Amino acid sequence: MRSSHAPHPSQGFSLIELMIALALGLVIVLGVTDLFVDSSRTQGDVSRTSRQLENSLFALDLLASELALVGYWGEADYPVVADDPNFGPLRVSEMAGVAVTGYPAVPPLCVGSGKEGRDPKIELGWAMEYPLVSGLGIDLEEAMSPAACDNAISSPKATEEFVAIRRASTCATDSSGGTGCVPFGDFFHIQTNGCYDPNASLSGGEIKLHRVTDGDADAVLTYRNFGCGSQFSDRAPVYRYVSRIYYVNHRDELVRLELAESNAYEETVLVEGVEALRFEWFIDRSSDGDYDVSRSVADEDWSEEARTNDWPNVVGVNMSMIVRSSIPEPGYRDTNSYQLPGQTWVNYNDEYPRLLRSRTVELINVAGRRR
Repeated sequence: MRSSHAPHPSQGFSLIELMIALALGLVIVLGVTDLFVDSSRTQGDVSRTSRQLENSLFALDLLASELALVGYWGEADYPVVADDPNFGPLRVSEMAGVAVTGYPAVPPLCVGSGKEGRDPKIELGWAMEYPLVSGLGIDLEEAMSPAACDNAISSPKATEEFVAIRRASTCATDSSGGTGCVPFGDFFHIQTNGCYDPNASLSGGEIKLHRVTDGDADAVLTYRNFGCGSQFSDRAPVYRYVSRIYYVNHRDELVRLELAESNAYEETVLVEGVEALRFEWFIDRSSDGDYDVSRSVADEDWSEEARTNDWPNVVGVNMSMIVRSSIPEPGYRDTNSYQLPGQTWVNYNDEYPRLLRSRTVELINVAGRRR
């Protein structure tokens, strides 16, 4: 006889087993979440550090390229003497009756705006003798008053340095637009005569500095690249006048002011998080091609008069910049001090990681190509 047994009813998890499973699952979820948060935080830190590094390198590259070209005036001989009766851009024959008088000891920083009552052409021509000027932000702030520059630009950080750069563009402008350069527009351009013709009172090397447009440039800028007379069609290159000022504003941004066609200086923010900008200038006072002294505007023994006399003799510069992260890092404390030209820079002991970057640049144009 077979015996039959009723099947046992299915048994589920007990309450204790469920609680243990939930607890284990929660631990696993918390572990994965913590790992994800740490990974995200690390990735964010790496990303911020990369941006910080890129910002500092971009800023240094930009300033290095600008400083390497400061004082470049195309084919014009150096040094430029603005009112040289034979070659200068402000000689009587080029001024159309405008009196070239009342020069300041040093041209205004915002040259070409005409906001201080002088003819913009006179300001720009005179500034060709001073292609490089630097100082502290507190000096720039005074020079940037609405009457002298413009009231729509951010104020500089008083303790940091600025640099004013005057030069010709490196791309020769052509009214046909075939060179790929910025068109003439309505702006000041420079042209140097390459023709010697005593019958036309041309010695070769005369400088034209005129505000021209796309419509009248060919009629105004008539110098030849070589040879003389109408049979020579090769016109001398024409370069746009470049006047720029670089400084750190009170929002810790590296700013560029540039003379625009409106006769005003327009502001462009280039890099954020720049806390310090300093320069050490190498000066060749003996004209032998090697620098004799190095100076920073923070040096107490480098007076304003001495700086004015030394700017034409600068052959190089060591620039230093401190760039901080865009956002603070909780729990981080920067206790470092940073050695800059002329002083030791001490941070605010806050939560921003920083980088100190330096670069040395040779300025071959300012001191007259002595090398």
